[in-house]
Amino acid sequence: MLINEWQTGIRLNKAIQQQQFSDFSLWLAFLSPAVDEFAQFYTPDTESARFQPDLYQQLGIQQARPFSFQPQDEQHLKQQATAFQQGGAVALRLMHSLQGAPLVMEDNKHKLPDEVKSGLSLHARRHLVQQKPEMMQADPTALYEILNQLHG
Repeated sequence: MLINEWQTGIRLNKAIQQQQFSDFSLWLAFLSPAVDEFAQFYTPDTESARFQPDLYQQLGIQQARPFSFQPQDEQHLKQQATAFQQGGAVALRLMHSLQGAPLVMEDNKHKLPDEVKSGLSLHARRHLVQQKPEMMQADPTALYEILNQLHG
């Protein structure tokens, strides 16, 4: 399984130059469909610290709640029960929309059933176990050699 296009070497370029479209399609099919794994996202970082604006704070948006049961959820569930007793289903629905409720008791992504795991692609399985592709070291002097090989 190929993750980044640099793993194909010059095979993609040769296939296009020699009009071998079936080979080109084959090499493209081997590449990962995940956009965040493309080579441009694994280039050396020239800036040591980038400015990361906190958009949640600037826009006044709450971050998405985790799916699992949190300590503050017990208080929220009590408030929702009180709202149901006092205002009925409409008040409960409003309170649930504002606060939300946990979907699972324990957030454990390794508890996926085997039939779900078997249906995942190889790239999705790699993301499930949080296996990141190794980042190749960029060598700016190698570009000259590659260009000579292409035109040679």
